[in-house]
Amino acid sequence: MNRIDYSVSRRDIATDDDLRLTYRGEPFTGEAVETIGDQLLFQVFYVDGIPHGPDREWWADGPLKSEGQVDYGVPVGIWRTWHHNGQLASEQEFDEEGDPITTRNWDESGNPV
Repeated sequence: MNRIDYSVSRRDIATDDDLRLTYRGEPFTGEAVETIGDQLLFQVFYVDGIPHGPDREWWADGPLKSEGQVDYGVPVGIWRTWHHNGQLASEQEFDEEGDPITTRNWDESGNPV
């Protein structure tokens, strides 16, 4: 699988007129990440320049910040975000067309908001 790191290859990465991710002028298929040292900041998978698969983001010091699933550019299933302290911050469910079905939110202590 191809892998590009925005931290290393930023000048070779662009978005074309159709908003597809390109690498060296071609629609990208594979894993795109951004890192600081050994720490992942985000990870997104692409097929022909379109996000498809897991989508994850981390806080700069390591904890998971968000995760969800994308089906050819459309958010599907359950997406979650976390407060920096690791407490679940939100949970949003999307249908197969990317429309939100339910949303729940919590404060940093875990209380519903």
